[in-house]
Amino acid sequence: MDVLSDILQAVHLSGAILGRAEFTSPWGVSSEGLTAPMFHIVLSGNGFITVQGHEPIAMGTGDLIMMPHGHIHSLQSEFSVPTVKFTDLMVGDPPRKPDIIRSGGGGAVTRIVCGHLAFDQGEMHPLLAQLPALIHIKGGADGDHEWLETTAQLITSELRAERMGTSALLDRLGGVLFIQVIRSYVESLPPGQAGWLGALRDLRIGQALELIHEAPARAWSIGDLACGVGMSRSAFAGRFKTLVGETPMQYLTRWRMHRAAHYLRSEGLAVPQTARRVGYESSATFSKAFKRYIGASPGTYRRLSGGPPAIHAA
Repeated sequence: MDVLSDILQAVHLSGAILGRAEFTSPWGVSSEGLTAPMFHIVLSGNGFITVQGHEPIAMGTGDLIMMPHGHIHSLQSEFSVPTVKFTDLMVGDPPRKPDIIRSGGGGAVTRIVCGHLAFDQGEMHPLLAQLPALIHIKGGADGDHEWLETTAQLITSELRAERMGTSALLDRLGGVLFIQVIRSYVESLPPGQAGWLGALRDLRIGQALELIHEAPARAWSIGDLACGVGMSRSAFAGRFKTLVGETPMQYLTRWRMHRAAHYLRSEGLAVPQTARRVGYESSATFSKAFKRYIGASPGTYRRLSGGPPAIHAA
């Protein structure tokens, strides 16, 4: 079982491209007023990005920078350049983004593709919650990420062409880009990395996560999982909690609720069917757990997420 794929498929994720930007030196822009997770791909040029509360980081042609939690940040040609808000560069009434966002003093040009992401915070998996404020993936000669260059070229081509279906395709590409970034980030972590992200690469705990994801409806016990990965019960329970941040049974319940949310949103299962699919005989017990982890009752969640009407078993 590919645990990372299983997790990302269950998260209600979408991405959208805000558009192309052309900044001429000296230039500076700020994300203040935008709260969604954002990313930027530097098509050409260079500058600096500063996430609120962190040191500036140099960025250059081919780089991708992602703020998974939507932290306020600024992009500048030089540290001392004043910034304008992205939202102030909108045009028209009501405000909308221009075909190309332009700002700056008329000097050297830096071209950037900007985008934002969306996923239901109620479904926040520990993997997403433990991502850093900023992920910087180097492109060009300094990087080793052919996927980034390929995806950036496809996004740029679609933005320029403005063909039928471009908006829908760019939305999908934003989600694809997020998955690529998370995969690359997890693969870059050193051995022994603490936290949930490190757990994916831990030999024993990674195996336990695979067991849970392969059969989340099974009546797992700590002893079953420990035996499955060749550890004593106490050693397994301690290491699992150290890396994952919660007990095996807490994680099992959380993952069952993620799967249940997916079934309600995508497959139209009735609550009793959904409960059985994720290992609950009692709909009442399932509904109570679902509301505790997701923040709404199963029925309310399906309605608010735009899921299909419930299909009741004959």
